[in-house]
Amino acid sequence: MEDSSGALLGANSNSGPSTNSQVTSGTNDVNEEQLSYDQDGIQENALLYQAPVNGLTVVKASIFIVGSICGGGVLAIPQAVVDCGVIGPIVVVACGIISAFTGYILGECWTVVKSRHRHTEDGDQGVTEPYPTIAFEAGRKPARIATRICIDVTLFGGGTVFLLLIAGNISQLIHDLSPDHKDFSLCYLMPIVTAVLTPITWRATPKEFWQAAAVAAATSILAAIFVLACIISAIPENPSPHHSPPTPSGFFSAFGTILFAFGGASCFPTIQVDMRAPQKFPIAAIVGICVVMSVYLMVGIPGYVIIGDKMQPNVISAIPAGWMSYTVNFLITFHLMMAFVIIMNPVAQEIEGMLHVNRFGPKRVIIRTLLSASSMFVGVTIPHFNVILSLLGGSTIACTNFIFPPLYYYLLSRQVHPPSHIRDDESPSEWNQINISLPRKVILLIIMFIGIVGGVISTYFSVASLVDGESGFTVPCYVNASVGNPSDG
Repeated sequence: MEDSSGALLGANSNSGPSTNSQVTSGTNDVNEEQLSYDQDGIQENALLYQAPVNGLTVVKASIFIVGSICGGGVLAIPQAVVDCGVIGPIVVVACGIISAFTGYILGECWTVVKSRHRHTEDGDQGVTEPYPTIAFEAGRKPARIATRICIDVTLFGGGTVFLLLIAGNISQLIHDLSPDHKDFSLCYLMPIVTAVLTPITWRATPKEFWQAAAVAAATSILAAIFVLACIISAIPENPSPHHSPPTPSGFFSAFGTILFAFGGASCFPTIQVDMRAPQKFPIAAIVGICVVMSVYLMVGIPGYVIIGDKMQPNVISAIPAGWMSYTVNFLITFHLMMAFVIIMNPVAQEIEGMLHVNRFGPKRVIIRTLLSASSMFVGVTIPHFNVILSLLGGSTIACTNFIFPPLYYYLLSRQVHPPSHIRDDESPSEWNQINISLPRKVILLIIMFIGIVGGVISTYFSVASLVDGESGFTVPCYVNASVGNPSDG
């Protein structure tokens, strides 16, 4: 989770893959007349770039990364650590380090791509989709299409996870606050939450969002502190916590969850484009990921040690009810509501661009309403956010975080002269050649191997858990509306 949570907040915060409306990035404007698209509605002339004068600083970019990744991960990481067993914290640290490194690699990729194209230095137009642009320059059209599909699926799936978490948090709050602890299933809340949030998505076109990212980062970190306090307060109720040995299914599903929790790589190039000094983005990526990793360890390690096997997929269901847990619920739910509105925007804009919907009106309302309804339908079909989260983590996020960055970096290093699609008047006077040392090549291969093997196995076990019922999934909401009751956890 660009929450990353994936993935997720920052990937959309600037503009996302806009193909239909004016997009502001710093001080740069892009008009539809200035862009061209191929037959698939994919932007052809994406490499038109100038660093925004009033762009993000390193500190602001780091805050943006924290705000875009943290969120849903705070709720899901404790269970993932428990499922991984005693090495759970090591897995979190390893995934965090790899995410920081791939963020660094993506930053280098964009710097190289920008330097290899004269019009990226001298142009006055903004880049609306930098990650697919990197993919195109590295692997041409197939790589760009694969990258965009992964990003769009991640964003759409992330929106579904957010809807489930919002509905689940509200359901848990109703259960805790009602005098006789009545259940109000998330299956009933999903349509209500979707109906409330959908009108907000109709006009949402995020542009300058570092302040929103700061609020998102603050709410996530504050919620994590309250989660830690709640877990510590649960010590009297768990004098001798039990820790079962990890199973292959539980471990690799948890691996997918952890990948989702660090799934912000798809937003990294977008943040870099909006920086005042884009070449300093690797510093921001490392700082941001380290903060996120620290937050996850702050809730993951105590959750494993103190609560153990009593942990739930959503940590709110496992901590004692009280004003601190209610505060956590409110902070995270507020964060997720903002994130849902933002995360669905790039997908909506891409669909609108393909259908040539250029302004607010009935067509935009219908498209965005149907998009939200589709996300809700997936949620009520699989009313367990942890299953969707693991599926995304092991598939699309494994690609955007672990596989694509090393692959594209290597492919760019293989280019020893300007590709044939670059005109003579666009080629640089000096070709920026990437020379990869043998140790770095080994590191890139190891990361890709972990992403491919770990992602495939994680996806397999996530699907298998649906089939054999190990995930707790029984039937969709429209078959049995009580499957999402808090008392079922």
